[in-house]
Amino acid sequence: MKTRQMIFMLVSFVLVLTLFFTGLMSNKATDESEKVIAEEKQERVVLLSVPSDIRHSIIYLLSDKITWMDYKNFVIQVGDSGQETLYRFPNWYHGKYPPELIYKDVNDDAFGDIIVVLNNDKAGLGNPNKDIHILNFIKEREAYKEAPIESIEKTKTTIKSKVTLEKQGNNVTIRIGDEKYTTDISKYNYRNPHEPLSISFDLTTYAVENGQLFGKIPVLISQDSFIGGLIGLLKLEYDWNGEEYAVKQIDFIEYNSEDDQFFFPIN
Repeated sequence: MKTRQMIFMLVSFVLVLTLFFTGLMSNKATDESEKVIAEEKQERVVLLSVPSDIRHSIIYLLSDKITWMDYKNFVIQVGDSGQETLYRFPNWYHGKYPPELIYKDVNDDAFGDIIVVLNNDKAGLGNPNKDIHILNFIKEREAYKEAPIESIEKTKTTIKSKVTLEKQGNNVTIRIGDEKYTTDISKYNYRNPHEPLSISFDLTTYAVENGQLFGKIPVLISQDSFIGGLIGLLKLEYDWNGEEYAVKQIDFIEYNSEDDQFFFPIN
C-alpha cells in the first residue's frame, strides 16, 4: 500500500514539474517572440537632412521609428553612405512633433556646427518639451562633439527672475531687468484681451543669426478665443560660458503680423 502511495506521489510530482517547465518555456518563447516582433516593428528612418554639393558633407538625422510618434536611437551621419562618419546618441528621444536640424557656425570658429531640436513629450502633458543639442566641430580632431546647453528648466528660472508682465487698460508692459517695453494691444483687435499674460514655452523656436544662437518664445495674452493673442517674443541670446551654452541676454520684440519670425506652425 505504501509502495503504491509513493509511486502515485512520485508520478504526481513529475507531472507537476513537467507542467511547470513547459509553462516556463512557453512564457519564455512568448517573450522572445514579442521581442522579435517589437524589433521587427522598428524602422530606420531619415528624419531630416542638410544637403550639400559635396557628397561627404551631407548631414543626415536618422533614428529608429518605434511607433508613429516615438523615435529613439538617434544617429548623425555625415556623408551619404553607410561607411561615412556616424555619431550615435542612443539616449535621445523624440515625440510626434516636427524636429529641426540646423547647420551653422555658432561658436565663431568658421566651421559649421550641427544643432538638433527634438520634442520630448514623454510626460504626456499635451505640450512638447523642446530638447536642443549642439554638436560643435572640433578642427583638431576633424570631428563633432556634443556641447552642453542649459536645460529648459534653468531657462525658465532665469526668465522668471528677470521678466515681469503686467496690463493696465490696453497697455501691456514687459520689464526685463532694467529695460521696459510698453505696447498698446488695441491695435491687434483681439476679442476682449485680458489677463493672464503668459510665456508660451511649448512654442519655443531656435535660430542662428550671424553665428549667434537664439531662442524665441511667444508672449501671449488671454482673449475670448481658443488661441491666445500674440503680443511679441522674448528673444534669448545664448553664449558659451566655459561650461555650457547659456542664456546671456533677453530682449523683447513687439508683434508684427508681416514679420515671418512671428509665424508659429500649429503642431
